[in-house]
Amino acid sequence: MATVAQILSAKKNAPLAALPPTATVREALQLLADQNIGSVLVMQGDALIGIFTERDYARRVILKGLHSVDALLADVMTTRLYVVGPRQTVQECMGIMTKAHVRHLPVVDDGGVIGLVSIGDLVNRMLEDQRFLIAQLEQYIAGAS
Repeated sequence: MATVAQILSAKKNAPLAALPPTATVREALQLLADQNIGSVLVMQGDALIGIFTERDYARRVILKGLHSVDALLADVMTTRLYVVGPRQTVQECMGIMTKAHVRHLPVVDDGGVIGLVSIGDLVNRMLEDQRFLIAQLEQYIAGAS
C-alpha cells in the first residue's frame, strides 16, 4: 500500500505554502493563485496553528461580507486540524478526509510539518497503483495463455 511518504517524495519536495496568522486573506489568495493550489498552512514560527482553504474563503470571508484586503488569516482560518504522519497509507488518509469533510491534510513528523497531501494527490496515487496492478494482471494473463 502506498504511503504519505511516497506521495511526498513524488512531489519533489515542493515548498510548503505557509503564511503567518497576521497575513491578510488577500495575501493568502495571491499565494493560492501563484502556486495553483487550494490551501495555505497558517504557521506561527514552526508551529502549525491552522489552515486556510478556498472553502474558508467562500464561507468565512465572502458570505460574511468581509474584505480580503484587511481580513486576517487568524480570523478566518480553520483551527480544527486533521494531520497525518508519513507512514500512513493512502486509504487511511482517504478515510480521514471522507469522515472529516476536508480536502487537505498536513503531514507531521517528529512534531514538525514536513508536507501536505491533497485529495488530488491521493486520487492520483490510487490511479497509478490501479494502472500498475492492471498492467501486472494483463502480463500474467498473457503469459498464462
